[in-house]
Amino acid sequence: MRIAWFSPLPPDRSGIAAYSADVLAGLRGHEIDAFVDDTSGQDAVLRARPLAGASIRGAHEFVWRRARRPYDVVVYQLGNSAAHDYLWPYLVRYPGLVVLHDAQLHQSRARALIRQFREDDYKAEFRYSYPGVPPLLADLVVAGLGATLCYFWPMVQIPVESARTVAVHNAHLASALRGRFPGCDIVRIHMGVPDPGVPPGAAAGVRRRHGIPEDAVVFGSFGRVTPEKGLTAVVRALAHVAPSVPNLRLLTVGEPVEYYDLMAQARELGVADAVVSAGYVGDGELASYLAATDVCLNLRWPTGRETSAAWLRCVAAGKPTIVTDLAHQTDVPSLDVRTMAAAPGGPAGAEPVCLHIELVDEIPMLRLALQRLCADAGLRERLGRAARRYWEQHATVGLMVRDYEGLLARAAAAPDPPRPPAWPAHLAADGSARARALAAEAGVPYPLAAGPGSPESSGRA
Repeated sequence: MRIAWFSPLPPDRSGIAAYSADVLAGLRGHEIDAFVDDTSGQDAVLRARPLAGASIRGAHEFVWRRARRPYDVVVYQLGNSAAHDYLWPYLVRYPGLVVLHDAQLHQSRARALIRQFREDDYKAEFRYSYPGVPPLLADLVVAGLGATLCYFWPMVQIPVESARTVAVHNAHLASALRGRFPGCDIVRIHMGVPDPGVPPGAAAGVRRRHGIPEDAVVFGSFGRVTPEKGLTAVVRALAHVAPSVPNLRLLTVGEPVEYYDLMAQARELGVADAVVSAGYVGDGELASYLAATDVCLNLRWPTGRETSAAWLRCVAAGKPTIVTDLAHQTDVPSLDVRTMAAAPGGPAGAEPVCLHIELVDEIPMLRLALQRLCADAGLRERLGRAARRYWEQHATVGLMVRDYEGLLARAAAAPDPPRPPAWPAHLAADGSARARALAAEAGVPYPLAAGPGSPESSGRA
């Protein structure tokens, strides 16, 4: 099968970049062109790391390569970040398989259009997606006041409608999307991560590097250090329990952001000595930091109902985890830290792999979780063993690649969906409007090989 694959790729620090590299390395017997963002030139192509199983191309090469030799299927890895802005013009013109990593794209799509001074296009997409919502809401977003309002209006309609097939990574999200878009083909597939492996002596080396005592119980948070990771609540809970558990340490492993200062909060609460910031850690060192961690934190609010690859890496490493109790994670068996009984609503009879924290009781439950996991090495060991078994049964790269093989065949066989007649005009434009206007002004005919809205046109979206 001949496949076009649109996604950020390493060394991009996007989690979806690492995900794509894992999938592409596992797909065999296909001819794959992986298209990366080259809007600022060919540097991105030259910087991309070579990939087993794929040739890396700039996105601007796609149209002429497709014209010379059509692809059986085009794959779009779509998330809620600027790393995916470049693929939207292709996604709406060349239907294929859309893998939706976030069920909320409002923030990134709005930022991309507003940054290009295309406020009217953003407002048109918002009105199309939510015709019953007052249009003044879009004005709030343009003014920079959208914030968490975006989560109520996720703006996934255009990508879903433009796709032959849509894939997501959890059953709850798949069900919700099928309910909203009954005419669309929506499939749930496994998300998988590699076995991290643990180099001998790696844990001790990391602890020495960061001045963490050998007997410390380390709670690690992996991924960008943002408010959405629930770390403010963790630090507040830590301030409550620190006097009784002086050997507790909080380790953050991820790139910091300018708008959030966790260490300032820790200093204000008097627990800065118990918080260690490792900063961004490359893929080669990640296993060592996982090994140095006793318990992993994977809290998230607000949520785009994403499936966390960071959590799966912790599970693959056999680590007990603390997670936020969210609707799309009810299929993960967990313990209620207040009763230490299986959480209601989870899979019946399944072995718990984590402790869950409810948002309405977040800090008290975190306090209990920190205390109990610090005091009970046996509990940590049991949850860690169960977590590893969960990964082996549900979250290996092999399972993910197997699902992709069937998914690619399904999308290749599916017809292109009809373009909705009410779509905003700019999504169907062929990019020739300015040239046509200049030609008309000069009284010169402007013949085109492909007319407006043609699949071969190269407009913008």
